[in-house]
Amino acid sequence: THDKKREGKEKSSLRIGTAELLEMVTHHEPTVDFTLALGTDTFIDLASGKWRRTEDVFRLVNYRMVVFRRLLENEEEDNGGSDNSMERKSKEKERKLRECIGKWQHQQHLMMDSTSQSASATIRIIQIPTLSNVSSSAVRRSTDVSILRGMLSGDVLEYIQQHQMYSFSQK
Repeated sequence: THDKKREGKEKSSLRIGTAELLEMVTHHEPTVDFTLALGTDTFIDLASGKWRRTEDVFRLVNYRMVVFRRLLENEEEDNGGSDNSMERKSKEKERKLRECIGKWQHQQHLMMDSTSQSASATIRIIQIPTLSNVSSSAVRRSTDVSILRGMLSGDVLEYIQQHQMYSFSQK
């Protein structure tokens, strides 16, 4: 049992993130040009340096990213923008998104001057009006089961709770 405890500790200390995964796939598929697809909140977190090895993630995909944005993140669909709080949040998120893209496009141009990186490297925003209004960031932050039931299937919510994921974790 002592060996099992030690083995469990070793496994829990092993940390594989996006950069490590990208290193692996680019090593195994060197002729493939990978593009990273992210939601707006996740891209902003990555571009703001909240991820481990942020610069490596950008470099490993040669600055090729697609950012999916819900229609409601950019403009109010039904109420013409009458909800000032929602409109303010949407404008702030749009400002952060544009700021992050500008920062990394500048970094990309600096890298292209010193390397032979492809001119196809770009960060694109794709607006998806039919994308579900469920935000993975909101799911990760919330512990309100009644709200989460409206966003997730019962099986998924149960799995998150049982495995103490996101805000249910015991930090």
